[in-house]
This record gives sequence, structure tokens and C-alpha cells, in this order.
Amino acid sequence: MNPMRDGISITPHFAELVTFMSLRNSVINDLSGKRVHIPAHKRGVTIPYAEVRQRFPGIAHYYQSEFLSDRISRASRTQVLPTPMHDQSSCSLLIYDRPGDRIGWHYDHNFYNGRHFTALLSLVNEHRYEPRLSSAELVIATHDGPVAVPTPPNTLVLFEGAVVRHTVTPLGPDERRIILSMTFCCNPTATPLRDVQRRFKDIAYLGLRALWT
Repeated sequence: MNPMRDGISITPHFAELVTFMSLRNSVINDLSGKRVHIPAHKRGVTIPYAEVRQRFPGIAHYYQSEFLSDRISRASRTQVLPTPMHDQSSCSLLIYDRPGDRIGWHYDHNFYNGRHFTALLSLVNEHRYEPRLSSAELVIATHDGPVAVPTPPNTLVLFEGAVVRHTVTPLGPDERRIILSMTFCCNPTATPLRDVQRRFKDIAYLGLRALWT
């Protein structure tokens, strides 16, 4: 896995092929989930961690594996762990499958007492009828302006979301993009205020039941 440089690491062919195909095939025919629409900011389906554990135990096991944490630790040059089980963003599936699905410019807020990293593994990125990637692109803000980050299938992008501003451009017709989003932290504890802030953030994805997660 490539080490982080300028706050980001991009690693093509991240997982062994048999592992990648197992992750991809476990979700490809079961994409139902809560469709989120925040006007002028986000459209798409989010499957939160609680549902991932129930419906896709193989993905949850992969996320929780020491092997994966060790790889992320080496790339980030700091010891990390999966974020707590009650955090619905710990391991989630982000599904873009309708024209216009996107997410606007944002940071991945850190609610923990240590550093916090986002790892995005591309499971599907395709045009349904043409041999090319979808038109949706992960774009990060840099000192030199926006930079598109290529995300072919089995590419892992690792970055410190609280300091790297990023967006995903709109999906085109007959396209699909499925991302396994995982978060890791150095210290999984949080102050009571930060914990409440995390719960309110998750309302957009889970509804009011997020207040009790």
C-alpha cells in the first residue's frame, strides 16, 4: 500500500483479487438502502454500519481485521483502529446508481480524541453498456486547485478527511458507482459533546433513530 503524501494515499489493486471479488459480489445484487437527498449537496444510497453487519458480514469482518488496520497504519504512519461499532459511518456502503447522484464539497468531521482517517475502496465504477468508468469522480481540494482522483475498481483512497476537502461529481445516465467507505482512528474515545455531534450528523442518513446509536 502506498504511503500518504500531501495528506492522501492512492493504491490501485489494493486487495487480493479473490478478496476483492468476494467483497464486490456480496453487494452487487443487494443494493437496497435508504436513499438520501439533501438538496444542493447529496444524492445517493447509504447503507450504514448496522445494516452492513447484518446483511454483509464478510465486509464487516474485512473492516475489523487486524490485517487491514495494519495496512492502514503503515500507510498513515500512525497506529490506527476501526472506529467504534455504534458509529454508523465506521463501515458503510455508498451507492450512486441514478443520474445526478453526487455529494458536494465537504470534510469528514472527526468526532474522536485522536486523528481520524477515511478509506474509500471502489467496488464498482462503470458504465452499464460501455467499457469505461462512470463519469462520477472523487475530487480533492489542493493548494493548486481541485484534483480528480482516479477510482477504478479495487482502488483504495486513504486521506485524513477532517483536513482534506473533497467532493464527488454527478453520476451520468446508465452508470453505477459503489464505494466501501471505512474509517479508522488513533483514539476511539470521544468527549460527550463530540458524541452528541456525531449522532446529529447521522440523522441525515438514519433519521431520528441515530440519536440512540
